[in-house]
Amino acid sequence: MACLIAGLMPELPEQLDDLRLRRWPRRRDERLQAWDAADRYLLKTLQEQGAGSATLVLNDQCGALWLTALRRGPACSHGDSWLAWRAAAANAADNAMTLPQAGWSWPWQAPSIRPDQVLMRVPKELSLLEAQLDWLARIVPEGTPIWLAGMDKHLPPNLVPLMEAYLGNGQAGLGWKKARRFSALAPGKTLGPVPEEALVSVPERGWELHTGAGVFGRQHLDIGARFLLEHLPRQVEGEIADLGCGNGVLGLTLATDNPRARVTFCDESFLAVESARRNAGLYIPEPERCRFHLGNGLDGLEQRFDLIVLNPPFHRGHAVDDRVALTLFRHARRHLAEEGALWVVANRHLPYRPPLRRAFAQVDVVAANTKFVIYRCSQRATS
Repeated sequence: MACLIAGLMPELPEQLDDLRLRRWPRRRDERLQAWDAADRYLLKTLQEQGAGSATLVLNDQCGALWLTALRRGPACSHGDSWLAWRAAAANAADNAMTLPQAGWSWPWQAPSIRPDQVLMRVPKELSLLEAQLDWLARIVPEGTPIWLAGMDKHLPPNLVPLMEAYLGNGQAGLGWKKARRFSALAPGKTLGPVPEEALVSVPERGWELHTGAGVFGRQHLDIGARFLLEHLPRQVEGEIADLGCGNGVLGLTLATDNPRARVTFCDESFLAVESARRNAGLYIPEPERCRFHLGNGLDGLEQRFDLIVLNPPFHRGHAVDDRVALTLFRHARRHLAEEGALWVVANRHLPYRPPLRRAFAQVDVVAANTKFVIYRCSQRATS
Protein backbone atom coordinates (compact mmCIF):
# COMPACT_ATOMS: atom_id res chain seq x y z
CA MET A 1 0.00 0.00 0.00
CA ALA A 2 2.82 2.42 0.87
CA CYS A 3 4.39 1.85 -2.57
CA LEU A 4 1.01 2.44 -4.22
CA ILE A 5 0.50 5.69 -2.33
CA ALA A 6 4.04 6.81 -3.17
CA GLY A 7 3.38 6.02 -6.80
CA LEU A 8 0.26 8.18 -6.81
CA MET A 9 2.02 11.18 -5.27
CA PRO A 10 3.04 13.87 -7.77
CA GLU A 11 6.78 13.92 -8.36
CA LEU A 12 8.47 16.95 -6.81
CA PRO A 13 10.44 19.17 -9.19
CA GLU A 14 14.18 19.02 -8.53
CA GLN A 15 15.35 21.68 -11.00
CA LEU A 16 15.75 25.30 -9.91
CA ASP A 17 16.83 26.96 -13.14
CA ASP A 18 19.89 24.86 -14.02
CA LEU A 19 20.50 23.52 -10.50
CA ARG A 20 19.29 20.11 -9.36
CA LEU A 21 18.34 20.38 -5.68
CA ARG A 22 17.12 17.82 -3.17
CA ARG A 23 16.66 17.70 0.57
CA TRP A 24 18.77 15.74 3.03
CA PRO A 25 18.47 12.98 3.99
CA ARG A 26 17.55 11.74 0.54
CA ARG A 27 14.19 9.96 0.40
CA ARG A 28 12.50 8.27 -2.53
CA ASP A 29 9.07 9.57 -1.50
CA GLU A 30 10.15 13.09 -0.48
CA ARG A 31 7.12 15.31 0.17
CA LEU A 32 8.91 18.63 0.58
CA GLN A 33 10.58 20.58 -2.20
CA ALA A 34 14.14 21.82 -1.71
CA TRP A 35 13.22 25.48 -2.37
CA ASP A 36 10.16 27.70 -2.44
CA ALA A 37 8.97 31.07 -3.76
CA ALA A 38 10.83 32.92 -0.98
CA ASP A 39 14.10 31.53 -2.35
CA ARG A 40 13.12 32.53 -5.88
CA TYR A 41 12.21 36.04 -4.71
CA LEU A 42 15.60 36.51 -3.07
CA LEU A 43 17.41 35.20 -6.15
CA LYS A 44 15.36 37.48 -8.38
CA THR A 45 16.34 40.40 -6.15
CA LEU A 46 20.01 39.39 -6.27
CA GLN A 47 19.93 39.26 -10.05
CA GLU A 48 18.16 42.59 -10.46
CA GLN A 49 19.61 44.63 -7.58
CA GLY A 50 22.84 42.95 -6.51
CA ALA A 51 25.37 45.53 -5.36
CA GLY A 52 28.45 43.44 -6.06
CA SER A 53 29.75 39.91 -6.42
CA ALA A 54 30.12 38.84 -2.74
CA THR A 55 27.02 37.47 -1.00
CA LEU A 56 26.31 36.40 2.57
CA VAL A 57 23.44 33.91 2.86
CA LEU A 58 21.52 33.08 6.05
CA ASN A 59 19.20 30.12 6.74
CA ASP A 60 19.45 28.52 3.31
CA GLN A 61 17.41 25.30 3.36
CA CYS A 62 19.22 23.10 0.84
CA GLY A 63 21.64 25.30 -1.07
CA ALA A 64 19.31 27.13 -3.48
CA LEU A 65 20.61 30.53 -2.38
CA TRP A 66 24.22 29.64 -1.63
CA LEU A 67 24.93 27.64 -4.78
CA THR A 68 23.30 30.24 -7.00
CA ALA A 69 25.23 33.04 -5.30
CA LEU A 70 28.48 31.11 -5.75
CA ARG A 71 27.97 31.19 -9.50
CA ARG A 72 27.91 34.97 -9.25
CA GLY A 73 30.98 35.37 -7.04
CA PRO A 74 32.29 34.72 -3.51
CA ALA A 75 29.53 33.52 -1.17
CA CYS A 76 29.34 32.35 2.42
CA SER A 77 26.37 30.51 3.93
CA HIS A 78 25.60 30.94 7.62
CA GLY A 79 23.21 28.69 9.50
CA ASP A 80 22.35 26.56 12.52
CA SER A 81 21.18 23.37 10.78
CA TRP A 82 23.56 20.50 10.09
CA LEU A 83 20.97 19.01 7.72
CA ALA A 84 20.90 22.25 5.72
CA TRP A 85 24.69 22.20 5.46
CA ARG A 86 24.69 18.53 4.39
CA ALA A 87 21.95 19.13 1.81
CA ALA A 88 23.91 22.01 0.29
CA ALA A 89 27.09 19.91 0.19
CA ALA A 90 25.31 17.01 -1.50
CA ASN A 91 23.59 19.30 -3.98
CA ALA A 92 26.89 20.97 -4.81
CA ALA A 93 28.34 17.55 -5.63
CA ASP A 94 25.29 16.69 -7.76
CA ASN A 95 25.87 19.88 -9.75
CA ALA A 96 29.63 19.37 -10.11
CA MET A 97 30.35 22.38 -7.92
CA THR A 98 33.23 22.68 -5.46
CA LEU A 99 32.33 24.49 -2.25
CA PRO A 100 34.87 26.97 -0.85
CA GLN A 101 36.74 25.60 2.15
CA ALA A 102 35.52 28.38 4.44
CA GLY A 103 32.19 28.84 2.69
CA TRP A 104 30.00 27.79 5.63
CA SER A 105 29.89 29.43 9.06
CA TRP A 106 28.01 28.33 12.16
CA PRO A 107 26.42 30.78 14.62
CA TRP A 108 28.13 33.21 15.48
CA GLN A 109 31.27 32.66 13.51
CA ALA A 110 32.52 35.47 11.31
CA PRO A 111 31.89 34.95 7.59
CA SER A 112 34.88 34.38 5.32
CA ILE A 113 33.95 37.28 3.00
CA ARG A 114 33.16 40.98 3.18
CA PRO A 115 29.66 40.88 1.69
CA ASP A 116 28.26 43.28 -0.88
CA GLN A 117 24.73 42.08 -0.02
CA VAL A 118 22.93 39.72 2.36
CA LEU A 119 20.20 37.22 1.46
CA MET A 120 18.30 35.94 4.49
CA ARG A 121 15.40 33.56 4.80
CA VAL A 122 13.30 34.56 7.81
CA PRO A 123 13.77 31.77 10.38
CA LYS A 124 10.85 30.03 12.03
CA GLU A 125 11.92 30.94 15.57
CA LEU A 126 11.55 34.59 16.59
CA SER A 127 14.47 34.37 19.03
CA LEU A 128 16.79 33.25 16.22
CA LEU A 129 15.53 36.07 14.00
CA GLU A 130 16.35 38.66 16.66
CA ALA A 131 19.79 37.17 17.34
CA GLN A 132 20.62 37.10 13.63
CA LEU A 133 19.50 40.69 13.07
CA ASP A 134 21.69 41.79 15.99
CA TRP A 135 24.62 39.77 14.56
CA LEU A 136 24.18 41.31 11.10
CA ALA A 137 24.14 44.80 12.60
CA ARG A 138 27.53 44.10 14.18
CA ILE A 139 29.41 42.28 11.42
CA VAL A 140 28.10 43.60 8.08
CA PRO A 141 29.66 46.83 6.74
CA GLU A 142 27.54 49.96 7.01
CA GLY A 143 25.25 50.54 4.03
CA THR A 144 25.25 46.91 2.84
CA PRO A 145 21.78 45.93 1.52
CA ILE A 146 20.07 43.20 3.51
CA TRP A 147 17.15 41.39 1.89
CA LEU A 148 14.90 39.06 3.88
CA ALA A 149 12.12 36.86 2.52
CA GLY A 150 9.65 34.25 3.68
CA MET A 151 6.32 32.75 2.76
CA ASP A 152 3.42 35.03 3.75
CA LYS A 153 1.76 32.48 6.04
CA HIS A 154 4.96 32.03 8.08
CA LEU A 155 6.10 35.63 8.54
CA PRO A 156 5.98 37.22 12.01
CA PRO A 157 3.65 40.26 12.12
CA ASN A 158 6.29 42.41 13.83
CA LEU A 159 9.11 41.80 11.35
CA VAL A 160 9.49 45.44 10.22
CA PRO A 161 9.55 46.78 13.83
CA LEU A 162 12.23 44.19 14.66
CA MET A 163 14.30 45.28 11.67
CA GLU A 164 13.96 48.89 12.77
CA ALA A 165 15.01 47.97 16.33
CA TYR A 166 18.13 46.02 15.36
CA LEU A 167 19.09 47.54 12.00
CA GLY A 168 17.70 51.05 12.39
CA ASN A 169 15.58 50.72 9.26
CA GLY A 170 13.43 48.25 7.35
CA GLN A 171 10.56 48.14 4.92
CA ALA A 172 8.24 45.53 3.46
CA GLY A 173 8.18 44.98 -0.28
CA LEU A 174 5.50 43.65 -2.56
CA GLY A 175 4.22 40.12 -2.34
CA TRP A 176 5.18 37.65 -5.07
CA LYS A 177 3.84 34.08 -5.44
CA LYS A 178 2.68 34.06 -1.79
CA ALA A 179 6.15 35.19 -0.63
CA ARG A 180 7.21 38.62 0.60
CA ARG A 181 10.54 40.42 0.60
CA PHE A 182 11.83 42.94 3.14
CA SER A 183 14.82 45.24 2.79
CA ALA A 184 17.17 47.22 5.00
CA LEU A 185 20.64 48.73 5.02
CA ALA A 186 23.18 47.51 7.56
CA PRO A 187 24.00 50.08 10.26
CA GLY A 188 27.56 48.81 10.73
CA LYS A 189 27.20 48.77 14.52
CA THR A 190 25.03 47.44 17.32
CA LEU A 191 21.94 49.53 17.84
CA GLY A 192 20.40 47.36 20.54
CA PRO A 193 18.62 46.05 22.36
CA VAL A 194 20.89 43.03 22.76
CA PRO A 195 18.67 39.90 22.64
CA GLU A 196 18.09 38.49 26.10
CA GLU A 197 19.76 35.22 27.04
CA ALA A 198 17.25 32.46 27.80
CA LEU A 199 17.53 30.47 31.02
CA VAL A 200 15.18 27.52 31.52
CA SER A 201 14.57 26.70 35.16
CA VAL A 202 14.57 23.12 36.46
CA PRO A 203 13.79 23.91 40.09
CA GLU A 204 13.84 20.33 41.40
CA ARG A 205 17.50 20.16 40.34
CA GLY A 206 18.44 23.75 41.07
CA TRP A 207 19.44 24.21 37.43
CA GLU A 208 19.19 27.24 35.16
CA LEU A 209 19.80 25.87 31.69
CA HIS A 210 21.26 28.12 28.99
CA THR A 211 19.19 27.69 25.84
CA GLY A 212 20.42 29.19 22.58
CA ALA A 213 18.39 31.22 20.13
CA GLY A 214 15.92 29.06 18.23
CA VAL A 215 16.55 25.96 20.39
CA PHE A 216 13.45 23.92 21.24
CA GLY A 217 12.01 24.61 24.69
CA ARG A 218 13.68 27.99 25.02
CA GLN A 219 10.89 29.70 26.96
CA HIS A 220 10.21 26.93 29.47
CA LEU A 221 10.78 23.25 30.07
CA ASP A 222 8.74 21.31 27.52
CA ILE A 223 5.84 19.51 29.24
CA GLY A 224 6.58 16.28 27.37
CA ALA A 225 10.19 16.38 28.53
CA ARG A 226 9.03 17.15 32.07
CA PHE A 227 6.77 14.07 32.02
CA LEU A 228 9.65 11.89 30.82
CA LEU A 229 11.93 13.32 33.52
CA GLU A 230 9.56 11.93 36.14
CA HIS A 231 10.04 8.37 34.84
CA LEU A 232 13.64 8.13 33.60
CA PRO A 233 15.43 4.93 34.66
CA ARG A 234 18.22 4.81 37.21
CA GLN A 235 21.11 2.42 37.76
CA VAL A 236 22.04 2.59 34.10
CA GLU A 237 25.66 1.83 33.25
CA GLY A 238 27.50 2.20 29.99
CA GLU A 239 26.47 4.41 27.09
CA ILE A 240 23.44 6.72 26.98
CA ALA A 241 22.29 8.90 24.07
CA ASP A 242 20.11 11.99 24.41
CA LEU A 243 18.77 12.01 20.85
CA GLY A 244 17.51 15.44 19.79
CA CYS A 245 19.00 16.87 22.96
CA GLY A 246 17.94 20.54 22.76
CA ASN A 247 19.44 22.20 25.84
CA GLY A 248 20.36 18.79 27.24
CA VAL A 249 17.91 18.51 30.12
CA LEU A 250 17.23 14.77 29.64
CA GLY A 251 20.88 13.85 29.23
CA LEU A 252 21.95 16.01 32.18
CA THR A 253 19.38 14.31 34.40
CA LEU A 254 20.54 10.85 33.30
CA ALA A 255 24.20 11.77 33.80
CA THR A 256 23.43 13.04 37.30
CA ASP A 257 21.33 10.03 38.35
CA ASN A 258 23.55 7.40 36.71
CA PRO A 259 27.13 8.26 37.71
CA ARG A 260 28.61 5.17 36.01
CA ALA A 261 27.20 6.09 32.60
CA ARG A 262 28.49 8.26 29.76
CA VAL A 263 26.07 10.47 27.87
CA THR A 264 26.25 11.53 24.22
CA PHE A 265 24.17 14.64 23.42
CA CYS A 266 22.97 14.56 19.79
CA ASP A 267 21.21 17.19 17.71
CA GLU A 268 21.21 18.60 14.18
CA SER A 269 21.11 22.15 15.58
CA PHE A 270 24.51 23.70 16.27
CA LEU A 271 23.04 26.00 18.90
CA ALA A 272 21.32 23.08 20.63
CA VAL A 273 24.55 21.10 20.89
CA GLU A 274 26.40 24.18 22.14
CA SER A 275 23.66 24.79 24.73
CA ALA A 276 23.95 21.21 25.97
CA ARG A 277 27.74 21.52 26.05
CA ARG A 278 27.57 24.70 28.11
CA ASN A 279 25.06 23.24 30.56
CA ALA A 280 27.04 20.02 30.97
CA GLY A 281 30.08 22.14 31.82
CA LEU A 282 28.07 23.81 34.58
CA TYR A 283 26.34 20.82 36.12
CA ILE A 284 28.33 17.65 35.34
CA PRO A 285 31.68 17.78 37.17
CA GLU A 286 33.27 14.95 35.14
CA PRO A 287 33.62 16.28 31.58
CA GLU A 288 34.87 12.92 30.29
CA ARG A 289 31.36 11.51 30.88
CA CYS A 290 29.79 13.83 28.29
CA ARG A 291 30.18 13.75 24.51
CA PHE A 292 28.53 15.91 21.86
CA HIS A 293 27.45 15.00 18.34
CA LEU A 294 26.27 17.47 15.70
CA GLY A 295 24.70 15.56 12.83
CA ASN A 296 21.76 13.61 11.45
CA GLY A 297 20.51 11.67 14.45
CA LEU A 298 23.01 8.96 15.37
CA ASP A 299 24.62 8.75 11.93
CA GLY A 300 28.39 8.82 12.17
CA LEU A 301 28.52 7.30 15.67
CA GLU A 302 30.04 3.85 16.13
CA GLN A 303 29.10 2.98 19.69
CA ARG A 304 26.10 0.96 20.79
CA PHE A 305 23.93 2.50 23.47
CA ASP A 306 22.47 0.89 26.56
CA LEU A 307 19.82 3.61 26.75
CA ILE A 308 18.54 6.11 24.19
CA VAL A 309 16.01 8.78 25.17
CA LEU A 310 13.99 10.68 22.59
CA ASN A 311 11.40 13.45 22.62
CA PRO A 312 10.93 13.46 18.83
CA PRO A 313 9.93 16.49 16.75
CA PHE A 314 6.96 16.15 14.45
CA HIS A 315 7.77 19.21 12.32
CA ARG A 316 10.42 19.78 9.67
CA GLY A 317 10.69 23.55 9.52
CA HIS A 318 7.10 24.79 9.23
CA ALA A 319 5.76 21.52 7.82
CA VAL A 320 4.24 18.72 9.90
CA ASP A 321 6.34 15.64 9.08
CA ASP A 322 6.30 12.42 11.11
CA ARG A 323 9.18 10.98 9.09
CA VAL A 324 11.69 12.83 11.27
CA ALA A 325 10.56 10.68 14.20
CA LEU A 326 10.43 7.52 12.08
CA THR A 327 14.01 8.12 10.93
CA LEU A 328 15.18 8.56 14.52
CA PHE A 329 13.41 5.32 15.52
CA ARG A 330 15.44 3.48 12.86
CA HIS A 331 18.65 5.13 14.05
CA ALA A 332 17.91 3.99 17.59
CA ARG A 333 17.26 0.41 16.45
CA ARG A 334 20.62 0.28 14.67
CA HIS A 335 22.55 1.75 17.59
CA LEU A 336 21.03 -0.08 20.57
CA ALA A 337 23.15 -2.54 22.49
CA GLU A 338 21.77 -6.07 22.70
CA GLU A 339 20.15 -5.41 26.07
CA GLY A 340 19.55 -1.72 25.40
CA ALA A 341 16.28 0.21 25.34
CA LEU A 342 14.82 3.24 23.60
CA TRP A 343 12.56 5.45 25.70
CA VAL A 344 10.24 7.72 23.71
CA VAL A 345 7.84 10.37 24.98
CA ALA A 346 5.15 11.41 22.52
CA ASN A 347 1.82 13.19 22.30
CA ARG A 348 -0.94 10.63 22.70
CA HIS A 349 -2.54 11.55 19.38
CA LEU A 350 0.60 10.71 17.37
CA PRO A 351 0.43 7.18 15.87
CA TYR A 352 3.90 6.08 16.91
CA ARG A 353 3.06 2.70 18.42
CA PRO A 354 2.65 0.82 15.08
CA PRO A 355 6.01 1.93 13.60
CA LEU A 356 7.72 1.27 16.93
CA ARG A 357 6.30 -2.25 17.01
CA ARG A 358 7.55 -2.83 13.49
CA ALA A 359 11.03 -1.66 14.46
CA PHE A 360 11.38 -3.34 17.87
CA ALA A 361 10.57 -6.76 19.24
CA GLN A 362 9.13 -5.38 22.48
CA VAL A 363 7.22 -2.11 22.97
CA ASP A 364 5.77 -1.35 26.41
CA VAL A 365 3.97 1.66 27.82
CA VAL A 366 5.91 2.90 30.84
CA ALA A 367 3.52 5.71 31.77
CA ALA A 368 0.74 7.79 30.26
CA ASN A 369 -1.38 10.80 31.14
CA THR A 370 -4.04 12.76 29.29
CA LYS A 371 -1.49 14.32 26.90
CA PHE A 372 1.55 12.07 26.66
CA VAL A 373 2.66 8.46 26.57
CA ILE A 374 6.10 7.02 27.28
CA TYR A 375 7.19 3.93 25.35
CA ARG A 376 10.05 1.57 26.25
CA CYS A 377 11.32 -0.28 23.18
CA SER A 378 13.87 -3.09 22.99
CA GLN A 379 15.00 -5.85 20.68
CA ARG A 380 14.59 -8.56 23.29
CA ALA A 381 10.98 -9.65 23.72
CA THR A 382 9.76 -10.71 27.14
CA SER A 383 7.36 -13.61 27.55
